[in-house]
Amino acid sequence: MNGASILAPPRSHVHRTQTVDALAAILDPHVNLAIWERPALVPVGSLDGFATIQMTISVDHAHAALTDALARQPPAAWHADIAADVAALTASFAAIMALSHVVIRLERVIGDACKRWHADYVPVRLISTYCGSGTQWIERSIDRAGGSPVERPRSLTPGAVGLFKGRILAGEQAIVHRSPPIAGTGEARLLLVIDSPPPAETAALWEQAMQRG
Repeated sequence: MNGASILAPPRSHVHRTQTVDALAAILDPHVNLAIWERPALVPVGSLDGFATIQMTISVDHAHAALTDALARQPPAAWHADIAADVAALTASFAAIMALSHVVIRLERVIGDACKRWHADYVPVRLISTYCGSGTQWIERSIDRAGGSPVERPRSLTPGAVGLFKGRILAGEQAIVHRSPPIAGTGEARLLLVIDSPPPAETAALWEQAMQRG
């Protein structure tokens, strides 16, 4: 695997949970990825013509803003459920990160958006895939027999919610991940990314990181 220098050290680890509240484990300095292993709750139909939705919005107005934005997309019965689910995830993320505003990106991905392994220049990023392949990440552990680091690529399942700790909070220990390479397969993903608004001094780096998922 290329880019080994950016891989998180062996002491990085992952917290898996069956409840949304337990995602707060991401605040533990030794946890670099928290995963809510929920099933794919929102059935999504055709993504033809779906245009990226991106907004910086107050948590209280997220549902109304998402409903309005989805109303400008090709009509689909699943829009109402998506708006409700994204608004609920927004509220949970904001509560964990103590935010009044968030940045939401909901997009159709049909190519290799960011297939290189990387760690984002953000504090914590929420990523979930409503349909299509989930975001891939690197799990590191110590081989019990030889004592050497072992790197294992893993993937979020569709519907699962991951909180990925980035470089702003974790430095070189930030979780390494990538978008699954799907170019040429005909697959379409519906990807949700939620971030905190960037501080002024890191805005340029944050804007670059926002394009990854």
